[in-house]
Amino acid sequence: MKKIKIMTLGCKVNQYESRALGEALEREGYAVARGGHKSDESDESPDVVVINTCTVTHRSDSDARAMVRRAQREHPGAKIVVSGCYAETDPEAVASLGADLVVGTAQKAELARFIVEERLGVFSGDADTVATLGPAPVSGFERSRAFFKVQDGCEAYCAYCIVPFARGPSRSLAPEEVGAGLRRLVDGGHREIVLTGIHLGYWGKELDPVQPFTRLLEIAEGCGADRIRLSSLEPLELTDEVIGRVAASDVLCPHLHIPLQSGSDTVLARMGRPYTAGQFRKSIESALERIEGVCLGFDVIVGFPGETEAEFNETLALLEALDFCYLHVFPYSPRKGTRAFAMEGRVADAEIKRRGAVLRTLAREKREAFYRSHVGQTTTVLAERFLNEGAGAQKRLVRARTANYIEVDLEWQGSLPVTQIPVRLVGWDGERLTAEVLTTRAVENNQ
Repeated sequence: MKKIKIMTLGCKVNQYESRALGEALEREGYAVARGGHKSDESDESPDVVVINTCTVTHRSDSDARAMVRRAQREHPGAKIVVSGCYAETDPEAVASLGADLVVGTAQKAELARFIVEERLGVFSGDADTVATLGPAPVSGFERSRAFFKVQDGCEAYCAYCIVPFARGPSRSLAPEEVGAGLRRLVDGGHREIVLTGIHLGYWGKELDPVQPFTRLLEIAEGCGADRIRLSSLEPLELTDEVIGRVAASDVLCPHLHIPLQSGSDTVLARMGRPYTAGQFRKSIESALERIEGVCLGFDVIVGFPGETEAEFNETLALLEALDFCYLHVFPYSPRKGTRAFAMEGRVADAEIKRRGAVLRTLAREKREAFYRSHVGQTTTVLAERFLNEGAGAQKRLVRARTANYIEVDLEWQGSLPVTQIPVRLVGWDGERLTAEVLTTRAVENNQ
């Protein structure tokens, strides 16, 4: 039996696609080793190493190159297969690293077949030609959670972003395919399903007939999962209807990730973002008012070309005024082929670093305030993994998560439960909340 090792960089969509690839190869009789987000740490000697790459920043490209070199160093006899967005946008650079097979996003649907047939060379091209999103994997990422890609591609062409060139235009799973995929995941034992996409809120717009995004939510709510989580929505997609649906639902998680990118209207205009800081603030304040306990996370880019100190302070002031849980801060990364690449007014690296540090400090303060506000509450959590596997039958520490995305640590005796665990959130340990289990009756019969 041939052994495959899959290593993944990048977003949840990449993680999903790696999982789907692994399951396709398992159906062909391969033994697949896969573990954490960036790399499986198995000691097995693989016959093939697959590296699924990202290209959203220069750092992503650098990480991909380092991962190829690491695979060559640690597994000298293995065939090296490189796929994903970096392989799509710069296949020649990837091939020059000595990869045996390079498969971009345009040919990703064929990747499992290429590996089985031991094809070698570069297979990349126009990402617009990709028509299928592939089947939903059923093994998930933790025992209780699975990701499900329902959309791929992006047509926004923001000034800084290379992703539309790597992923092509939007493609959506049809409603019946969404329903069937969700049911497969529920039948596979998953309690929480994360709906993912490169531009998730664009789902359905290119289908015939066009489907509203709320149709996707309706299908998801009726699939039988305990929880449905949305990976990300653009600010203008956080409509009153979507907010109302999340607020009224027992299934849709009160957790919204919204890419802000900047709190300055002049920077947003240069970025090609189709909203103002005021529109963003109005949507966020509506979500905070209407969705009980909502966890909000934002993306922000610092150091976009021409960003002045005053413009950065507009972003800082907006974030200081809003209640949120976490912030992903990205230093601007020039990407050849994007409109921003030729823009003047590059911000000095040291200044970008300083601004990023300011926002990360604010983010830590906001996260602690959000977590502390939940101490004393009772809720339910889904277990993700044991933190101390070697503790035998004694009580072990479990990492779990609430519906509104709060990380919780609790003690548990026995096998990892798959049902929701009723807990009381009892304290803040500086990183996450600790919890005590209220009763195990609900989970003892369904371990």
